[in-house]
Amino acid sequence: MPKGRYKIAPYRKQAQSSALGRISGRRIPTSQPIHTVDGDTLRVGSERIRLRGIDTPELNEPRGPEARQRLEQLLKEGPIRIVPHGQDVYGRTVADVFVNGKNVAEVLKQEGFAKPQS
Repeated sequence: MPKGRYKIAPYRKQAQSSALGRISGRRIPTSQPIHTVDGDTLRVGSERIRLRGIDTPELNEPRGPEARQRLEQLLKEGPIRIVPHGQDVYGRTVADVFVNGKNVAEVLKQEGFAKPQS
């Protein structure tokens, strides 16, 4: 599978013990820590979430650190809603992430952080 591509498996709703199972489709409680991993991946508690629809540069690639920083800024701009769509081959939840009703992946694409499609 080419780097940056992911296979989506259906999201299992029975995973209620996970952080995402408790917050799916709702605002994230302020007690739930959020960390950016890179420009297209974040952690909510111990749950890794991969933004659906975008592949940003890795941290060791040009613009990778800037993509991560921008994702971090976006996540601080308001209420966050996560809509899971499945899991990738690495076990991360693939989801649409919205801040103030805006899709974070779309904002990053519009700002030029998406890798060119190969």
